[in-house]
Amino acid sequence: MRRMQRSDEDDSPPGRGRRLVWRRLAVLVVAPLLALAGASATAQGIWVTVAPMPTPRAGLAGAAAECPDGLYGTCVYVAGGAKFEAYRPASTTWSTLPPLKTPRDSVASATAPCPGDGHGDCVYAFGGVSGGPSLATAEAYGTQTNTWLTLPPMPAGGRQSAAAATAPCAEGLGLRGTCVYVFGGRNTALPGPSQILNLVEAYSPATNTWATVTPMQTSRVGHGGAAAPCPAGLGLRGTCVYAVASGAFGVNASQSVEVYSPLLNQWMDAPDIPTGRNFLAAATAPCPEGMTDGCVYALGGRSETGATLTTVEAYSPVTNAWTTMPPMPTPHRSLAGAAAPCPRHRENRCVYAIGGLVDSGPNPTDTAEAFAIERAERRTGGALTHPPQG
Repeated sequence: MRRMQRSDEDDSPPGRGRRLVWRRLAVLVVAPLLALAGASATAQGIWVTVAPMPTPRAGLAGAAAECPDGLYGTCVYVAGGAKFEAYRPASTTWSTLPPLKTPRDSVASATAPCPGDGHGDCVYAFGGVSGGPSLATAEAYGTQTNTWLTLPPMPAGGRQSAAAATAPCAEGLGLRGTCVYVFGGRNTALPGPSQILNLVEAYSPATNTWATVTPMQTSRVGHGGAAAPCPAGLGLRGTCVYAVASGAFGVNASQSVEVYSPLLNQWMDAPDIPTGRNFLAAATAPCPEGMTDGCVYALGGRSETGATLTTVEAYSPVTNAWTTMPPMPTPHRSLAGAAAPCPRHRENRCVYAIGGLVDSGPNPTDTAEAFAIERAERRTGGALTHPPQG
């Protein structure tokens, strides 16, 4: 890895020669894939398959944070079930880490500062289910300590298949700094339609406390959640939280999207996603060429008919519109999604789709895929000019 980086950066004639070889190889390897994927892939990016997750799993949540102490760079963490694993793009390898204190699936996850006076960032895991009723459990994994902390449980009770995102804390609620918002989900202890929640709670690591904020306008389960710039067209500013698609009682695949402004402590409707679905994943990453930076990507999920989807769509807060992206090579639902550096190329950004279910059956997959976002500054002659993955 280090030798490759030095040769890429070497300005000597041999170094330039090696760069030319890599670029020719990249054109030979990537251009045919772009042609197969169609014109939209050429303009927006391309999907690549990366090293499989060590443990096939579903009911997952993903988050990107600094790698565990001793490893360099950013990792993609996958929580759910009895395992907790991290993918390191710089080395294209996986690590098995200490499991959650309470093993469970259908968790919600996000990255935020560690609680109290803790140093660095933590990966948070909220709620879930483990063979019984929905759980209110909250835990935080410290990337610098490689250990899990038990946090105060969610005050309103258990929930599973919720979403989580990190944004500034709402004012006037006794919270401070950055908060993790946990929104929607299902509480199996409640009767009938009331199991599906519009409840929103915010956890402040700085105070190690929870507060209930304004509920969503729509009850949701199996929805995508992400934080991104607020939609300019709605008169909002700063960072907002997005709730994307969902299931509901008797509805498998809603197209509804809404956005929460911490400054206003208010939810507002956003444009519907073109493809209704639930059990999808969402992540925020740079927009592809032709769109303004800071898009929310919606990955996979389950359609109204029960089909597992390869569909990927991206929402731009600047244009306040959705765009269809190149589909994933493999259908995924109940998957983990996150945005992190691309494999072996930390200057480029990828959106990752990991694990989940690929069909209507019960068997989870270990498949992991990354969407390399095409940017104008990375293009030479219409192809990605980087060494092939490997």
